[in-house]
Amino acid sequence: MSQDNFDPDKGDEDQNEHEHEHEHEHEVEEALEEALELDTQSQIFLEMRRQNLDLLKIATQVAGYSGTHGPLKSGDLKNAMRTIWDLFSEFYAWVDPEEAEEDEDDDDDEDDD
Repeated sequence: MSQDNFDPDKGDEDQNEHEHEHEHEHEVEEALEEALELDTQSQIFLEMRRQNLDLLKIATQVAGYSGTHGPLKSGDLKNAMRTIWDLFSEFYAWVDPEEAEEDEDDDDDEDDD
């Protein structure tokens, strides 16, 4: 056996290295979990935006402002946007009724002022 096997200080160094490795592994695992959570949140956000764009496209089609037709006059634009927004809001309420309820509560609070 070598002299290192009997060195009492050497045992403490090995234990410290093992603890440091364990701490490093734990930090890496935490970083990976945070990155995965961030990626999941980003994917959810992007999916919601895609769904909103799909709803907006449907609302535009239902309102009759898609396809081939001439440009809108300036007075017609405001009416077209309001119609599309009303349809979009209705569709959105079907997709996410909880959000619509929160919006109604906010509107009621504003009306009380």
